[in-house]
Amino acid sequence: MANKQFKCPCCGGSLHFDGKSQYIVCPYCDSQFTPESLKDYTDELASQPQEDTSWDESMMQAYTNEEKKGIKIYSCDSCGGEIIVDETTSSTSCPYCGNNLLVSKELAGDLKPNYVIPFKNDREVVKENLKRFFKKKPLLPNSFSKENVIEEIKPLYVPFWLFDADVNGIVEFKGETTRRWSDAHYDYKETKVYSILRGGNIAFDHVPVDGSKKMEDELMESIEPYDFSEAVEFNAAYLAGYAADRYDVDKEVTFDRATVRFKDGTVQAFRRDVSGYDNVTVTNTNLQFANTNAAYALYPIWILNTKWKDKSFRFAVNGQTGKIAGNLPISKAKATGFWFLFFFLFTAVIGGIIGGLLLGNGGEIKEFFIGLAIGAVMAIIFATIILLAMRRKNKNVRFQYGAANYVRDNSFGINYRKSIYLYSRTSRTARANTNNR
Repeated sequence: MANKQFKCPCCGGSLHFDGKSQYIVCPYCDSQFTPESLKDYTDELASQPQEDTSWDESMMQAYTNEEKKGIKIYSCDSCGGEIIVDETTSSTSCPYCGNNLLVSKELAGDLKPNYVIPFKNDREVVKENLKRFFKKKPLLPNSFSKENVIEEIKPLYVPFWLFDADVNGIVEFKGETTRRWSDAHYDYKETKVYSILRGGNIAFDHVPVDGSKKMEDELMESIEPYDFSEAVEFNAAYLAGYAADRYDVDKEVTFDRATVRFKDGTVQAFRRDVSGYDNVTVTNTNLQFANTNAAYALYPIWILNTKWKDKSFRFAVNGQTGKIAGNLPISKAKATGFWFLFFFLFTAVIGGIIGGLLLGNGGEIKEFFIGLAIGAVMAIIFATIILLAMRRKNKNVRFQYGAANYVRDNSFGINYRKSIYLYSRTSRTARANTNNR
């Protein structure tokens, strides 16, 4: 019978038994396991079912011939964009490039939206929200707020694929605890590593994924969440006075993004149940999706195109909540000035405290300067962290991690908890001012 190949839980390398130490060892990352701990770990993984994250599409349906009569499609001969309007709209312009839309075409083969969330805010409210958005941005160039010119404001219904699922399964984490001690010659650090398993269930409703290639996915996710309780069944009458982007990302293409958001949301929820470790990282998920559903909806979004110093900026505004997203310019002079301000401030405070403590304990003046040097190193780290946080206020367009805003009420529960000890490692460092061989 062939020997069973075990994989290292840390790096995935092949393991082998070391007769001298009586441990199972990994030659790639030098991890060592007792046979008992590795058996517990592999038996636990073998008992879990295969992951299943497939989707049900039964809600999808096409427009009826009667519904098609109340809808027009215009195609932009400049950028290729296509929008849907109600039959009373005689002409319009492209919300993407501003070109007049002159080509009309038949609606054929499209799926009909299941839902629509109507617009709640108007053009003037959107302008005021944009002004407020520029405030409390310390790295924004001084002239931007005054000189930035709004070239176009367009309301647009953007297509989204919506996903529901009941998720259950197990998430595996690697947890580490550390212990430190010293003797006359060495400082020691012992790290114990565990496989942490959390099993349970959680459900998500109406998690949106952008269905338009013309709209940046990061920008669309940055203006979430949407309140689905205000959604209504689709009716072409809601298009009166507005245009709707025609979806050009098929639902099958968005399955992967939806699955990532559900997995990340589940990991986030399960991670909150893990405590008592100095460091925790995710190593594996084994999840099953049930009661899945995929639907199609139109969500209201205002698109604002602005210009400042011959540079174009694009902002999106949630037409339901008013939330704004868009990347703003950063003043290099302000960023540099703030960094040096934080650097000197932290150096003076932290370095002064450390140097004063060293000097107060009988040290000489050189110990005070050593304290200042330590403070300067720490100041570099703190100043950089604060500056990065300030930059994030100007660069707020990013993908959402998980789907925390769409968790179904009272759906989360942990019903399985297990921690498996894997191995430990101990390192030692020679202490200063000792004569070690």
